[in-house]
Amino acid sequence: MSAALEHLYDYDDFRKFLQDYFEEQKKMRAVFSHRFFAAKAGFSSSSYCLNVIRGRFNLTPKSIEKLAKAMEFEPLQKSYFEALVQYNQAQQVNERENAWGQIVQIRKQIEFTHLGVKEQLYFSKWYYPIIRELAVSTDWNGDYMVLARSLEPQITTEEAREAIKNLVEWGLIREITEDVPAGSKPAPVRYEETSQMLDATAIPPMALRQIRREYVQHAIGAVENKSKDERFAAFTTLAMSESSYNYAVDVLEEARKKIIARAANDSNVERVYELMMVAFPMSKKFSKEAEK
Repeated sequence: MSAALEHLYDYDDFRKFLQDYFEEQKKMRAVFSHRFFAAKAGFSSSSYCLNVIRGRFNLTPKSIEKLAKAMEFEPLQKSYFEALVQYNQAQQVNERENAWGQIVQIRKQIEFTHLGVKEQLYFSKWYYPIIRELAVSTDWNGDYMVLARSLEPQITTEEAREAIKNLVEWGLIREITEDVPAGSKPAPVRYEETSQMLDATAIPPMALRQIRREYVQHAIGAVENKSKDERFAAFTTLAMSESSYNYAVDVLEEARKKIIARAANDSNVERVYELMMVAFPMSKKFSKEAEK
């Protein structure tokens, strides 16, 4: 990946990003030029991108699509670039603010720590992610019994102790050391996260099967036993087209991103929650004969 693409999320100006990208490509490949790129992207004018960089032209949705394809953007890179263009070209204050909100959300997503195969054990126990959040958000002061009893359902003291030990070894949390004057009481035991969010995209699906099943079982228990003000559950059966289903998935994913961004900035943590968004088929796909 080029240096400009690698640092795309650091840019606040898409024109500056394009300028750096083009200058970098010219140094890397003698054949590269504005004419070469225009032909690759499918622009009729060889100077189109140059005029965009100089601020003479704005980008349209179609030209963004062409640029994204020619520059081989990944999905998240494309979303960021689109938001950046909207932010820079917006005429209305609310449009600019909405675009900046998208930029902030995407930047928070790329701050995730990507776990490798070695850390698959993190997802082998349903309570490891919960312990990680509790360890840094509650005043348990090194008392593993208190920590164990903070979970619903509770785990054993030894399980809590082992969880903290493993999380530290995996580099997912670290103990905060404080200097105290001689003769003073020891500083309270406190931990902090090494990264705010975690992403399981590098973990094989088979390794996540058990923890997902356990979370679903906990969800069933919460629906049956928790009061409505403590849990949210909605069940809706819908008949719709594949395009409507894809729309639903996009809406749910956008909602998930917004919730993650809100939680990441929440300075008044009171509880650890598990958020699930699920949509799945409950019938076979209708045949054309059935539709008639």
